[in-house]
Amino acid sequence: MKDLRAKVNDFTCYGYVLLVLSVFLYIGVLIPGEEKSWIQIDTMMITTLIFLALSFDFFRLAIQYKKEINELEQ
Repeated sequence: MKDLRAKVNDFTCYGYVLLVLSVFLYIGVLIPGEEKSWIQIDTMMITTLIFLALSFDFFRLAIQYKKEINELEQ
């Protein structure tokens, strides 16, 4: 039970960190400044999408473990 709660905490933190990183990269694409090459923009957008997908997956795992904890408590 204690191990599951630790996993929920960890996965939630990982999800938030990846979400913040993806927003940071997306803002880097939107803000005009130095001339960025298409390779840089594409790399940042692909990385943003990967981070968003991983964030979603970590939040999904956290919800799954929360449900498992609730079933064990009943």
